[in-house]
Amino acid sequence: MSVISVPHLDAISRIEPGLLYPHQADGVSFLISKRRAILGDDMGLGKTRQAIVALNTAVPEGAILVVCPASLKLNWKREILLVDKQAKIQVIGINKETITEPRWIIVNYDLLRREASKLHDIGWSGVILDEAHFIKNASDRTRHCLKLLGVQDEAKAPVIGPEHVYLLTGTPMTGRPRDLFNLLRCVGHPSTRSFLSFAKRYCGAYKNDYGWVTTGASNIDELNGLLKEVMLRRRKEDVLDLPPKVRSWVPVDISEQTAALSAVETFLTWYQATDPSQPNDTQFLARLTKVRVALHKAKHKAVSERIKDVVSSGEKVVVFTVFNDGVERHKKEFGNQAVYITGSQDPEARMDAVDRFQNDPEIKVAICNIVAGGVGITLTAGSHVIFQDLDWVPANHAQAEDRCYRMGQTRQVTVEYFHADGSLDTYIAKLLEAKIALINAVEADEAPNISLLSQIEADLRILAPSLIEEVRLANVSGEGARASIERLAKARPKMDPPTPTPIENTGLWEFKSDRDPSQTYRVIYGRAGHLECSCKGFEYRGNCKHVLEVRKAA
Repeated sequence: MSVISVPHLDAISRIEPGLLYPHQADGVSFLISKRRAILGDDMGLGKTRQAIVALNTAVPEGAILVVCPASLKLNWKREILLVDKQAKIQVIGINKETITEPRWIIVNYDLLRREASKLHDIGWSGVILDEAHFIKNASDRTRHCLKLLGVQDEAKAPVIGPEHVYLLTGTPMTGRPRDLFNLLRCVGHPSTRSFLSFAKRYCGAYKNDYGWVTTGASNIDELNGLLKEVMLRRRKEDVLDLPPKVRSWVPVDISEQTAALSAVETFLTWYQATDPSQPNDTQFLARLTKVRVALHKAKHKAVSERIKDVVSSGEKVVVFTVFNDGVERHKKEFGNQAVYITGSQDPEARMDAVDRFQNDPEIKVAICNIVAGGVGITLTAGSHVIFQDLDWVPANHAQAEDRCYRMGQTRQVTVEYFHADGSLDTYIAKLLEAKIALINAVEADEAPNISLLSQIEADLRILAPSLIEEVRLANVSGEGARASIERLAKARPKMDPPTPTPIENTGLWEFKSDRDPSQTYRVIYGRAGHLECSCKGFEYRGNCKHVLEVRKAA
């Protein structure tokens, strides 16, 4: 074997200073250079930010599609606007104003499946699949995603879809090597030309009386080397340049939650009509609590989905809620996987729950009342904190966060605040965020026990009319998902596939044929960075002994 040259990654340019942490800049460089790649970073390392910056840099023109779970659509919109405040974004399926020729189009997996034919007709400059492990199994959802990305059924057919495709997942292999097959197909890796060959090599496949069994694992070191050609994965503990605690505010779409919208509108209408010279704090709090309960229920599904995402990544999560309704509903869903900490428990039961969360590997979730579970206990086995509700006292949030972020914690702590978008909850979230920032700015040893209520009550008289109008607009049907997608298909029709980009010969290895010494086979790095060989074995299987030898040496 003779080596002529070695590959290198392209440097990133035109990126605003301070926008990325160093590890994120490396991730952006990786994505741009590969064009089709898997970003498998741990939760909390900023996969969303890296993908947005990479596509903005690599393809500054054209339409970009983001496919994600429904609960994350508004969070994607928020993240895009943090990178580009002027970005034109269409969130499909949420009844907002129509955007003319949007740059970013965000759709959830279920809508993709329902409106697939029209989405396939749009000429995408780039596509992002978030939580890409959703397509690990054979299903209609997976089939439509593969088609959208230009992956053809024929074994040796080239990938003909968008040039830039990024798959984001914190759990690329959720259980078995076969979970990787569809992800590798999406990025055009040649090892996926034959599932049977892939399964025999990496899934320990064997045949029994009922057919092929592909649930095992084999040649794991080799598979790891194969993945490094197209996937970048970093663990939290390996990224030392991040701050130890990262907060994010997660908006939840409630445009179809009529009970929550009605509760907000009823409250605001009542409050607008009250006499400011005769305040009634008791009635104000009682009515406002009804609104908070309705918003709490509207956010429950999104929070539940997020808990499952964290657990599937192998981490433990602590969830804080104000209302017992949420505790009871989570109990039904997570059962013996979770422990529960509420004000009704005696001290022994409470400490037993803490000990089990800290020491039992089978316990993945702690569901806590924000007051009962927010003080006096240590939950450092968890590195992810979720707030389903927003409390009136910022100190309660600071105390609750620090159940995980305290002495004994060795990992970064990720904190997420869920709030109902386009409602009173959004206003409270912004106010709470400002108060927490103020507390941090003065570096107080202990967060002051201040309340948001007085400021909310004072501001509502001014804000109520505009908040009511926002709620009413959310109740008015927009053009709808199907009409929106049809409009996009007409505005950005798919063109004929571009001429394939020449393979970049940035690495070259030569092998003499065992049977015919005059015949030479070449192993090179293909356009997306994976290894390709000119021998017949590679042509049919997407793998061969020459590639295996190069991979092992590399």
